[in-house]
Amino acid sequence: MNCLGLFTTAAVSLLAAGQLPDGVEKHELTDEAFVADFYTKQDAPPAVGVLVLGGSEGGKPSRLAQGLAAKGFAVLAVAYFKAEGTPDYLDMIPLEYFEQPLEWLASQEAVRDGKIVVIGGSKGGELALLLASRHPEIAGVVAISPSSVVFQGIPKVFWPPRSSWSYHGEPIPFVPYDYSQPIDTKNLLPLYQRSLQQDDAVARATIPVERIGGPVLLFSGVDDTMWPATDMCDDMVSRLRERAFAHEYQHVDYPNAGHTLNEQFMLGGTREGNQAARIDSARRIVDFLHHVNVGGSETAR
Repeated sequence: MNCLGLFTTAAVSLLAAGQLPDGVEKHELTDEAFVADFYTKQDAPPAVGVLVLGGSEGGKPSRLAQGLAAKGFAVLAVAYFKAEGTPDYLDMIPLEYFEQPLEWLASQEAVRDGKIVVIGGSKGGELALLLASRHPEIAGVVAISPSSVVFQGIPKVFWPPRSSWSYHGEPIPFVPYDYSQPIDTKNLLPLYQRSLQQDDAVARATIPVERIGGPVLLFSGVDDTMWPATDMCDDMVSRLRERAFAHEYQHVDYPNAGHTLNEQFMLGGTREGNQAARIDSARRIVDFLHHVNVGGSETAR
């Protein structure tokens, strides 16, 4: 059972298979210690670099990367499982794996002043927040339908439970799934809601978002049927407020939208609600990147 479902990001319009936006160039990296594609736009001036992380679908998050590159940003779409040269499952993924993509992207001529924003959706949102909390040099983070805690991984064999992430072989504290009641694979929300009632595990696994070194932009759909992203984003905002977070932060929640914020593959919400969320979130993400690019700390309003 895949406990996190496919995440098709809302931030850009869907493109036909193999089609690149006008002026965008794709560079498949083959000689690095990580698996990724690098997208740039011809004749674009140096700008903030964007490291994009996909969700539990695995592979390279190419469509979001292409859409952002079309706006003039240098974008690295990183695969961390379910791609050649990476693990088969989202299970104990080493966080140190991402150190080289961050360093590589920051060193590119197309990236202004080595400044990097990390963007992820769903499980990739969990990862983006976790990485940013551990790397203060990251200039900002955008998390779409993220988790506020580290959850159990998605291995081939679910018992004994293991973390999604590790660091130098040690598991990152995580919240295990609560299988005490039957699971509806079409609506995993109750599973995650039950799992989040494990107070001790949640306390250990909470992502320390207050350690992030730049502005934070969160998105969620109120009708998410995958996990309670809106509640978890609200929890993170409360945490940032209570700890007098030094940077701007914002949570944009969309009524009638689900987990993907995309009408092409809905996990909750209505088609109209998801479409509206996709269009609005795309604008806000680009605005956010422009603000970080020029040195500002305001989120998209």
